[in-house]
Amino acid sequence: MKLLDFCLAALSGFLLILAFPKFNMEIVAWAALVPLFWSIRKKNPPQAALLGFVAGFSFFTGLLPWIYNVLTQYGHLPGAVSVFFLLLLTAYLALFVSAFAFALRWVAARIEISESLLAPPLWVSLEYIRGFLLSGFPWELLGYSQYLTLPLIQIADITGVYGVSFLIVLVNAAIYRFMEAFIDRNWRPVRKEVVAAALLLILSAAYGYWRLAEISPQSKEGTPVRISLIQGNIPQNVKWEPKFQEETVRGYLDLTLRTRHLFPNLVIWPETATPFFFQDSPSHKSRILELSRTMRAYLLFGSPAYDRKGRETRYYNSAFLISPEGKEAGRYDKIHLVPFGEYAPLSGLLGFTRDIIGAIGDFQPGEKFQTLALPKGNFGVLICYEAIFPDLTRQFVARGARFLVNITNDAWFGHTAAPYQHISMAALRAVENRVPIARAANTGISGFIHPSGKILQASKIFTKSILFGILYMNNKWSFYTQFGDLFSYLCMGFTTILLLWVRFRREDRVERSRE
Repeated sequence: MKLLDFCLAALSGFLLILAFPKFNMEIVAWAALVPLFWSIRKKNPPQAALLGFVAGFSFFTGLLPWIYNVLTQYGHLPGAVSVFFLLLLTAYLALFVSAFAFALRWVAARIEISESLLAPPLWVSLEYIRGFLLSGFPWELLGYSQYLTLPLIQIADITGVYGVSFLIVLVNAAIYRFMEAFIDRNWRPVRKEVVAAALLLILSAAYGYWRLAEISPQSKEGTPVRISLIQGNIPQNVKWEPKFQEETVRGYLDLTLRTRHLFPNLVIWPETATPFFFQDSPSHKSRILELSRTMRAYLLFGSPAYDRKGRETRYYNSAFLISPEGKEAGRYDKIHLVPFGEYAPLSGLLGFTRDIIGAIGDFQPGEKFQTLALPKGNFGVLICYEAIFPDLTRQFVARGARFLVNITNDAWFGHTAAPYQHISMAALRAVENRVPIARAANTGISGFIHPSGKILQASKIFTKSILFGILYMNNKWSFYTQFGDLFSYLCMGFTTILLLWVRFRREDRVERSRE
């Protein structure tokens, strides 16, 4: 291998970074993988795997520097240790790109097959696996890069975000094949591939424009719910100090009362807006209950919670719903917890992982997809990064949620690209399930998301903010809500069958040669 090969692979990673927030140069994604394809051309599988790792490592290291911020500022780890864990995570994620490159060349070494046929389903299969392996970390899958290109993400109501990833990889492969044909002066085998990729891109865009034209008027025909979002902007470094609790509660009460003249049906505070156990704080609790009565509105807020079963006490990251009568109307316990943030993996072996979590200690995962009820309809709550999991979100809508609420505390991320990356993924959840989303974040970005994925309002980060909007609910389910990740399963099935066929076909040839 030459130095140029490594440079081309790294270039793919750097180009992918540009396609995501804050850069938002989404058009770059449609050609970002071409240098990687070119670098692994005519390489053997191990060489391709190494080049794929270089591409993935450069991409994820540039995408996730906020991990360092979390570990140093809030995990109180030394800078060198934080860098180590950042690189460890990005190396793990890079293995998926490495496997992608390896499989491409492994198959190509055994049968004649175009990248346009194998690369898209292979990429989707690996993205899907990344979403659940080792608890899952599907942060900024390739399809999310297009969250601002509304016509091209509308296919997500059929395929999920994975369909957008498929389309991007297909176009990348077609561009690479076109370049290869230009150099080799052999156009015949490539023409059909380029035409097929262009046709699928055009059909996807046409579907997107049709759905946008259809959704826009329909979205206002449903039942309206008036919502106020309160962004308290509570500093993370003092959030859990007991002496700061009064100031926190007073701040949220004052901001909420400013929206009284808007007559909201629902007021939403962020994740852990009450930095104490709501169940065990009589003075703060009575004021919050009185606020709901004063506002004559439902109030949703995040708070740590607990349940006692015999001698065992189980702690949860929860969302409480208070009725206009000042009574607890429901509670949702977060199901998908953040490793190292809300529980300590391997804490028996790696004691320092508990230090990263902070003062609260280990949370337990909730056990059911609990929707919460308003007189106008039910809604589902996604706490923090639960919004990056497509199927988890789908489960709420399939169980009757007519809109979604995402409460989060992105103060951990600081002034990095992470808050912008986070909301970009929430936008795809709206498209997949054709439901509006209200998002309340402690330090931002708070906002409202249309069922088309358009971000209607968005607050600035690290400011106190009040946002008011009207969401329209309907009872229509998308294809994705009904059938889930069927498209991903088809991609995985095709990829698995092809790999097995190539494997056993090779063995069969070896056996025949011995005879």
